[in-house]
Amino acid sequence: MFREKATVSKLFKLSANTVRASLNAHSGLGLFIAALLYLVCITGVISVFYPDFERWEQPQIHETTHADPIAIQKGLENLLDWHKQHNPDAKPFEDIWVGLPTVEMPRFSVGGHIDVIEAQFFVNTDGTLGEKVDHEWTHFLVKLHYALTIPGIWGMVVVGVIGMVLVGMIISGIAAHPTIFKNAFSLRINRGQRQQQVDLHNRIGVWSTPFMLAIAITGALIGLSQIILFVFASSFFKGDTTKITSELYLPHPEATNVAAPFMNVAPILEKFTREHPDLLPYYFSIHFPETTAQTVELGAYLPDRLVWYDAFQFNLHGEQIKHLNWPDGDIGMQIYASTYRLHFGHFGGLPVKMLYAILGLGMCFMCATGMNIWFRRQQQAGNTYPKLERSWLAVVWGFPLAIAISLLVDVWWSTQLVAVFWGSSLLIFIAALAITNRQILSISLRLALIASIVLILVIHVIKFGSNSFSDASLLINILFVIAVALLGLGLGLGSTLNRRSLSKEQENAVTEMPSVAD
Repeated sequence: MFREKATVSKLFKLSANTVRASLNAHSGLGLFIAALLYLVCITGVISVFYPDFERWEQPQIHETTHADPIAIQKGLENLLDWHKQHNPDAKPFEDIWVGLPTVEMPRFSVGGHIDVIEAQFFVNTDGTLGEKVDHEWTHFLVKLHYALTIPGIWGMVVVGVIGMVLVGMIISGIAAHPTIFKNAFSLRINRGQRQQQVDLHNRIGVWSTPFMLAIAITGALIGLSQIILFVFASSFFKGDTTKITSELYLPHPEATNVAAPFMNVAPILEKFTREHPDLLPYYFSIHFPETTAQTVELGAYLPDRLVWYDAFQFNLHGEQIKHLNWPDGDIGMQIYASTYRLHFGHFGGLPVKMLYAILGLGMCFMCATGMNIWFRRQQQAGNTYPKLERSWLAVVWGFPLAIAISLLVDVWWSTQLVAVFWGSSLLIFIAALAITNRQILSISLRLALIASIVLILVIHVIKFGSNSFSDASLLINILFVIAVALLGLGLGLGSTLNRRSLSKEQENAVTEMPSVAD
């Protein structure tokens, strides 16, 4: 029997090289997951300001907080005429829409699409079409955040799973440190670099736990909403998802292909404003315009509620046929409807956005230091991963650099931003493997990031002139200046702390050495 066990153990005994390769693969997989988490966090911080970035991308556009219903009607008619003139062989637009001006986005636009054709224009005060809407970089950034640019629903599912992982990490992190709340004000800044990072990691974790849980849970709900929908439909409605979607969304009308005069939307808007003075309309669309199936879908904000929006549907004759009524729905519907504004911080104006940005940067710091702490612990245990450490630097500083490069390219000329970002990230990763000195790599990446942001500012001023200092651009440009200042300060402070930490660790090493007398 013992001989059989010995034979089995020999049979499954792995060589030292195989074990080492397996450990490296395991560590590499952990690094990959951490990298995705960090990317979602850093893009989330920037995405808080996505309406401001949309304005920053085209600061020359005239801004207003009011759109006259007659101008809206003319804008839609001009859009339909433009499509007929420029795409005479194409089918009519299946949907056209209007972006109404709000305090957060004080611009008025119209758009439409059919198959692969999509067009969107800003509208002048007299209803004529202005410049084309061009927010490609902002749209790329938001998609990078919620789907990692993965097509279909799978990207959202991956990000939703990352949100669940983050929830688990927050809870397990608190459970693993019984004294974490007791030491909430403890910060041993004069200790070694690892201890400094451990203390900062834990302190930021304590004070930002409610925020991190809210972001992680809402992110998971948004990302996994399609799967949750399917599970609920399978459990309670025999797999019929339409039973749930009909409660959550307005129904899409059936096409008739029977021509009809284009409907007049001005009376609908005027009546809606009179009957719902507490709601702020920000969007409406017309399905199957110029046919007997045309219907209007109108969305409106609730200024004092977290609920994302309320929606109404009107028929060809301007009669209301359905009211979504999210604000007064059951508790489940209200929770679902509140996830978007709670996740992105789009309530409470600029102070809430700034708070979200600061706390979001805290999440990025925790993610970065969490891996750094793991590397230091492995080093103390005699396990070193120099390539993985440099790869992690390529994540921490390389992803922001690749984002900055994509914006730098887009400011000058529009191109394939997905390819620019992932291509830049790949080149940065290759450089990280080639540069063996961690400190040189870290400083080089940060200097490149600073230079990229400065170039973005310079090119924006060259391209847009005084509009770079208008209300549409000022906030983002100020944030860029703050980012450059903080990165520069971080370089200097980091260098000083590294020298002090090294000196302290050397002093401790000398103190702890046994004397000759011992």
